[in-house]
Amino acid sequence: MEPLLEVRGLTKRFGGLTAVNRVDLAIRPGEVVGLVGDNGAGKSTLIKMISGVYQPNEGEIYFEGRKVDITHPSQARDLGIETIYQDLALAGNLDVPANIFLERVMHF
Repeated sequence: MEPLLEVRGLTKRFGGLTAVNRVDLAIRPGEVVGLVGDNGAGKSTLIKMISGVYQPNEGEIYFEGRKVDITHPSQARDLGIETIYQDLALAGNLDVPANIFLERVMHF
């Protein structure tokens, strides 16, 4: 089965620091994937590249078998890629689904 989302050789550098180094990942339809690792391992940076917050210095992202350049979070959302950040900047008076779609609702 072809991957729904695939990254090949994804690398992100911040100056002299390599935060993500040549990561390959393939997620197939119906799979549930957990991304785990030590603090500072690059998990959030990898997700931010997939979600369009950061652009990789190297590597490619494929969605449904075609190469995509995700340069903004709205492009990721248009593909159906939603990201929930580990962040304290959530609306405490709203439930989880409302927080997930908060930005989307605010743009209407």
